[in-house]
Amino acid sequence: MSEEAENREASVNQRPTMKGKFLWRLRQKWKLLGLFEIDSDHEFYYFTCVMKEGLAAAVQISIDNPNLSTLSDPDFKAVLTQVHKGFEMQTYAASVFAQFRQTLGMTEKEYQHSLASEGCYLQFISNSKSKANFFLTNDKRVFLKTQKKREIKFLLSKLKSYIQHIQNYPHSLLVKFLGVHSVSLPQGRKKYFIIMQSVFYPDERIVARYDIKGCQVSRWTDPSPEGSQIIVVLKDLNFKGNMIGLDQQRSWFIRQIEIDTEFLKGWNVIDYSLLVAFQPLHPDERRLSSSFANIILRTKKSMITGS
Repeated sequence: MSEEAENREASVNQRPTMKGKFLWRLRQKWKLLGLFEIDSDHEFYYFTCVMKEGLAAAVQISIDNPNLSTLSDPDFKAVLTQVHKGFEMQTYAASVFAQFRQTLGMTEKEYQHSLASEGCYLQFISNSKSKANFFLTNDKRVFLKTQKKREIKFLLSKLKSYIQHIQNYPHSLLVKFLGVHSVSLPQGRKKYFIIMQSVFYPDERIVARYDIKGCQVSRWTDPSPEGSQIIVVLKDLNFKGNMIGLDQQRSWFIRQIEIDTEFLKGWNVIDYSLLVAFQPLHPDERRLSSSFANIILRTKKSMITGS
């Protein structure tokens, strides 16, 4: 870690390059958007460096030794422990998640690149009451979220049914879990975290984000000041007066929500949300309104496989 910090310090003293200027402007934009680059001065710098190093090594195992066989019960209970200098990382159900990522169209090399690229992780400041820490990979394709041990145990106990549900309904609206890990640091508690696909990728054109729970109690968030680019995830009462227009695609959307909700009820899970983003259409996209329907049309196979 000290060598990496020295390299960063040396790079600051180097003559600015076009790439350096571009990255500087990008960092300034992230700060305006409420995304904070976790550089060497950040409180989570060491922890995220540990995550990156451990995750790169964990994914390399699945790259070098792909499990192409049918999954069995021991695969869902497997724990891979890798010892690094100054920490240990545990990877849970590694082969299960590796095969699941493949079904999502994500190669292990792509996954590893997102998790372990040279750029720093980003911290996303959330208005969540869970007190969890949220991180984004540098390319903003993958979310990492710290979790309590009991939450991890619960997810792993339901992993097989979760995988089966996504296989039955490949365009389910449920979050796509990509991995479960823990890190053991010297003289510190074991820290657990999950990895998820970001539903807001790519986000360059998104102008508003909502977390919809279907209730009104404590479901208002003060919007960011007019003209501000700070990211604020709004809630149900903020959404009042808006609507989602899906035209002929409304039926499958409602049906998929019902299917996913019934699935979560089977887990006795009552705290979940629908994440919604507003993205303005370009003029040519407005003229080709059918293209939006075509994008959504592919999700109908969820209804076919699950009926």
